[in-house]
Amino acid sequence: MFKLNELRLILFFSTLFCWLTSSAQHQLSEENKEYIHDKELEMTNDSSYWDNAAVFYLGFNKTGLYNWSAGGMNFMEVHGLADIWIDYRHNKFHWNNFITMSFGMLKSGYGNLNDDPWWKSDDLLEATSKFSLRTKHLWDYSFLLNFRTQFYKGFYSDNERANDKYMDKFLSPVYPIAGIGLDYHANNHLTCYVSPATMKSTIVLDSSLSSQGVFGLNPGQKVRTEFGFYTSLMYSHDSIFNTQGLSFFTDLTAFGNYIESPGNIDITWENLISYQLREFFSITFSSYMIYDHDIQIPLYDQNGLPDYFYKPNGLDVYNVYYDNLDVNSYYYDYDGFVIKTGPRLQFMEYWLLGLTFTF
Repeated sequence: MFKLNELRLILFFSTLFCWLTSSAQHQLSEENKEYIHDKELEMTNDSSYWDNAAVFYLGFNKTGLYNWSAGGMNFMEVHGLADIWIDYRHNKFHWNNFITMSFGMLKSGYGNLNDDPWWKSDDLLEATSKFSLRTKHLWDYSFLLNFRTQFYKGFYSDNERANDKYMDKFLSPVYPIAGIGLDYHANNHLTCYVSPATMKSTIVLDSSLSSQGVFGLNPGQKVRTEFGFYTSLMYSHDSIFNTQGLSFFTDLTAFGNYIESPGNIDITWENLISYQLREFFSITFSSYMIYDHDIQIPLYDQNGLPDYFYKPNGLDVYNVYYDNLDVNSYYYDYDGFVIKTGPRLQFMEYWLLGLTFTF
């Protein structure tokens, strides 16, 4: 039986789903009508339409200090970003794909940087594919596939890096999503996908990570599947504010589990703003926000020091070795002292001044 909160969540999402369906057929603007007109022309002929685009950004930053009396630290960073769009239309069939990849590495130190390790500063691989049955309205019937993961290992501290105690790696975790719903096209810039029937999974293929019970999984569990509601709001423009060369892209997604903790909504929000300075040079701002109640983040203070889990006496810190705790149920440092964890808003941002290649 559904609980009251679960029924309220289902009722809310069902109402939103029905509202989008009905509003898509009313209150059409001139831009809406033009979009539908062009769409009907494509649906009534036997031609195929391909629209492909790709943008690649590459930036490099370096600071070198040699006998510098004012002090400071040597620094080097390499950052890359790629956005790829592939769109195919034939009669009533529409296949839309979007792939985003970003990866950054940095190293810093007081001496020769050759002796310092590289650290990740950005790491994302995400792909979305929609298969749609087109209609003579602003909305289409659509089946969506999405997955999000990372390329390489990530570490929290020098000790964890030295002991290869990574927090994630390629395909661990990976978040695949599959859903059936409506794809609403307000115009050529704004789309909204709504699915009342979505399966979302969390997969951790690496045995050392899955044994710890991370990313909302129980110790030893490799796959966790949820059923709920999913929506994605996407907007893109290559000359926003009528400014030539100023492009903007944003993608906001939300997932709500019908069964487990329906009040907790998983959110991702990606933003990308780029201004073309010259033919191959641009300045780019990118940000990515994640909130997932099932992901427990080790807690550190503003100075980077761990927030340890103290015993009731307020003096001693729990230790997985001395206190005979289950090592798979806690996050602990190199010496075994337990660090507090909890769900937190994850946010990443960076500015990139460098080369841009558009195809």
